[in-house]
Amino acid sequence: MPLFEFLKEEMISEAEARATTEPYWAELTTVWCSAWERWGKMDEDDRRRLGETPCTPPVVLNAFAQSFAREVFSGREDEGLVVCDVIPNVFAFYINQRVLLRFNSLGADFVVHNTDRSPLKDDYFRQEPIYGIENAATRLTVGYLANEAKVEMACVAISLQFGPTPVYHFLIQSEEGALPIPAPVVPPQPAMPSEQRPNRKAR
Repeated sequence: MPLFEFLKEEMISEAEARATTEPYWAELTTVWCSAWERWGKMDEDDRRRLGETPCTPPVVLNAFAQSFAREVFSGREDEGLVVCDVIPNVFAFYINQRVLLRFNSLGADFVVHNTDRSPLKDDYFRQEPIYGIENAATRLTVGYLANEAKVEMACVAISLQFGPTPVYHFLIQSEEGALPIPAPVVPPQPAMPSEQRPNRKAR
């Protein structure tokens, strides 16, 4: 039996993934809404400067999401939510040791693209054993897709992938509830001296 087919049988089904995560859909969505809201409140000059560097908006949004997620889901072991700190710079938590849920932006195919090609990230998304991780837990991602204009979330979804291959996904928030990103306030510019004409008295 091919490795993918073997692991697919071991991974949580879509129906069980929905049932396991549904009690937390509102909080998961709030994390991404909060990240987008904070991004939208940044000074326009700061946002422009970030856009000129390798620290692109999705990276900043992910950083905000990790922080908000840690605030929302830490310290809830009595509910079966246990933080996993094994993956650097990524907040993830177990749900009853059945699911390991991490926060990441998603591509149009609802998968996380491994742009840094790190071996650890490759192993993570191939559902391969990693020291320090409860390997019986299926690794899911909760992420957002931006709309075409990149100014609001089109949806928030939970997905399962095997390496770069999508297995399944389901929406937990659609665009009806998307959080618009506040447009930057641009103060009116004073007229140039050549454009300022004195009022002439009618003769």
